[in-house]
Amino acid sequence: MQTRPPEPLSRDSAELLAAPIADDLRRIIGEEIAEAGLVMPAALYDLTEILRPGLPMVEALLDIYRGSLRGGPFEPQLLSLGSSGGRFPESALAPQRRPGSGPLLAIPFALVAPGEQLDPLRRKLESTLLEKGRAGLATDRALRQLMGIEPVNLSYATFHDLSALLKVQLEHAEFGGLWQLIEGALYRPDSLEDVGLESGNRFIGSAGSVWTPWMTFDDWSARNTADVETALTGYGRWVRMQRQYMAGLESHGIEVTASAPAKGTRAADPEVALSVAQAHAIDARQPWYRQVVIDHGGVNSAAVVTVTEQASRELGPVAYTALAQAADGKLLTLVHDYPVHPDGMQAILDHWAERARSMGAAWQVERPGNIIAGGEPAQLQPWLDYQGRA
Repeated sequence: MQTRPPEPLSRDSAELLAAPIADDLRRIIGEEIAEAGLVMPAALYDLTEILRPGLPMVEALLDIYRGSLRGGPFEPQLLSLGSSGGRFPESALAPQRRPGSGPLLAIPFALVAPGEQLDPLRRKLESTLLEKGRAGLATDRALRQLMGIEPVNLSYATFHDLSALLKVQLEHAEFGGLWQLIEGALYRPDSLEDVGLESGNRFIGSAGSVWTPWMTFDDWSARNTADVETALTGYGRWVRMQRQYMAGLESHGIEVTASAPAKGTRAADPEVALSVAQAHAIDARQPWYRQVVIDHGGVNSAAVVTVTEQASRELGPVAYTALAQAADGKLLTLVHDYPVHPDGMQAILDHWAERARSMGAAWQVERPGNIIAGGEPAQLQPWLDYQGRA
């Protein structure tokens, strides 16, 4: 079972943790750090909570420090933020404590100083902290006792150091393209990041957000002139990468917008592709993309609505094929609905169940346990082996 990071410390315990951390920084950086202020939430965060566009964690910490001065002149002080009554003082800083967070967790803090002191302090931090910044025994002991964890390689790092560590992790896992998009959103918001994958996925980053054209099973198959077996393998790879990239970006607070697979989204010029993707963005209020295969009209008078769950053992549902028929068996509508986000799976089923209910139509969900496709190039098909149930 995936575990969560421990709960934030109380206010009293937060002070007990902040003291040895301040001592560590004085030992590593030098006595001049006493002229700077420090503000620290006594909680553990996943890197995805810290490395976000605009570095909102830093801004939130600085706002708290400014507020503590109450409009007066700067004064160096140590501010430790702990929970009270199970609540964190600032909702923007409350750790998410998601299951499976890590393996690298961090306690963020901000050093605050007047401008003339800040630049030399920043240079010293960048050149010294990661190399010589191993935490002392008192800090290690405090974390073990107060948070109940067993820290490994406990050390200090700047935000840039954390970015470098994340880059190494992602590139080692062969997600270099994902790091390019994250780095662009964090540090190059005015740049245009164009990432294309061998599996056929495309992601274009701009102004801290990312757009990605959706691809249907039929689109992938036609583009690659694929038979059923090849399409099942290749499109499965496309879906897996699409989900991993979208989840990775969204975990860092980067907005990802899927777009309908309009022809221009494949343009070689990323500015053209971005413009087309933005013009064909899929409405986030409807978390699925619909591919209409057949529409003879009259769907509002359907007598039978059957939805086939197109799923694989590895990926789960990748699409839902909806078939609407008249009372005499005439085909009225055949569409494939693709969940763009995880909540789209249930939303699609709820949509068709409501449509069937409103028409008084018979309603059936078929789950064959695999993806039903045929032809060459391969195309999704409804499951017709109802065994007399519809």
